[in-house]
Amino acid sequence: MWFINRMKYLVNGLLALTVLCLTPIQAENLTPKQLVGWKQELIEIEKTLPLTQSMSERIFINAYIADTAAKRIQGLMHVQDLPKNAGMLFVFRPPRVVSIWMKNTYISLDLLFIDKNQTIIKIHNDAKPLNLESISSKLKVKWVLEINGGLTEELKINPGDKIIFSN
Repeated sequence: MWFINRMKYLVNGLLALTVLCLTPIQAENLTPKQLVGWKQELIEIEKTLPLTQSMSERIFINAYIADTAAKRIQGLMHVQDLPKNAGMLFVFRPPRVVSIWMKNTYISLDLLFIDKNQTIIKIHNDAKPLNLESISSKLKVKWVLEINGGLTEELKINPGDKIIFSN
């Protein structure tokens, strides 16, 4: 009898463990754990519209700020998921020609190269995850904004559009 009772406990325990292992775990999708504690800034992109339209269209990106050498080196490495309207703003003082690569970056990114006048001068669409190829600004930039791959096309962001900082 004691053997049957022990077997019931063992089977029930194994069933409970199986259910726990097969239940999907909800991931926090707000801030990637690698970026907890980083300073953030709301960035506005003012799109250049044809003269036939009277008002400009505005897009907002909540950007993590990479304003030190260590943060620029880390960037979005090891981040598995980035909220749709989030990104990372790399700050370069003084402005310079920069090169970006996707080492240890697991998500596709669009790279917006921004000059000292806050104008997007170049866009590299859909930089491939884990690619070691260097992506150059070719011209001096003060900022690089990385956002989810495909977002520039979806939102119709183009070279010539302006960046407006909230602070």
